[in-house]
Amino acid sequence: PRDASIAVVKGAAMYGQNPDVITARISKYTYGVKSRSSFDEKKHPESKRFEYDHGPRCKDIFSKFILINNLVESGKTIERSYFPLKKEYTKFSFPIYRSTKRDAMFTDDPSCEHLLTVTVHSPNVERGTDRKLLVEMDFSSTLLHFEAVDASSGKSAQADIQFDTK
Repeated sequence: PRDASIAVVKGAAMYGQNPDVITARISKYTYGVKSRSSFDEKKHPESKRFEYDHGPRCKDIFSKFILINNLVESGKTIERSYFPLKKEYTKFSFPIYRSTKRDAMFTDDPSCEHLLTVTVHSPNVERGTDRKLLVEMDFSSTLLHFEAVDASSGKSAQADIQFDTK
């Protein structure tokens, strides 16, 4: 477009004065975390299989929060729950990834890029694997706000990363 750089500067100035002027964005990437899930021999390769107390699990799953090219409304927050695989675990790491593909299944896919890792502590092991870890991604600004919370203790860890949009 004509005078594209002027349009960008005007848009930035408008956003700086009133962040509510932007009501939605289009995600440039698929965002998610690395996780583990039940192993499904119909869809998971054998190389991703490992054994845990609750049976076979699949490693390196790309647990997606938002997909590339999706419209993300301002104020959009997505929350997921995770549970420990072993009762004695007292800390949990959530590696955050982004991908240039909608359908990347695993975090070691060439389209995936590791951005950072957030670790939350869960000191009370009395409930074993029945401890909920809440993970939230907040897409409501130019930064993607990530928070992981141990529901039983309230301990949390947070990080902000650039939310790339189109």
